[in-house]
Amino acid sequence: MLADLIMPEGSTKKQIRSVLSIITMFIILSPLPTLLNKDWRIENLFKDEIKPDKRIVDNVFRQQISLLEESLEKKLSEDGYKNIKIDITGYEKDKAIKVKAVSVNITQCDSKSKSDYEKIKQKIKTYLNDNSVVVMVYG
Repeated sequence: MLADLIMPEGSTKKQIRSVLSIITMFIILSPLPTLLNKDWRIENLFKDEIKPDKRIVDNVFRQQISLLEESLEKKLSEDGYKNIKIDITGYEKDKAIKVKAVSVNITQCDSKSKSDYEKIKQKIKTYLNDNSVVVMVYG
């Protein structure tokens, strides 16, 4: 731009501007041959700098477990089992929650007969659609 300002008007200005634009284009494009000769993979660009934050992943997992617990408590409350506290033990497998065990505290619940224990166990297994889940009812 500085050279453009000091150049005199006329036909030589057009020629000098053309030469300067060609030189500028070569300067901008000069790194391309070395970049094109390399193995282009995204992993090579970032190396080991990008890693998932385990704290965020764990926090999302805990939130999902908490929402599942609340959902089960609500469904049992709708079935007449109010004031039940549920605690789920689970793990993450293939980016999905796998429930290992469910603890059901019925200390504050009104109905506490032996038959209710079995009904609650079956309802939870049905809600989770998994008969292999260990359900422990106490209180």
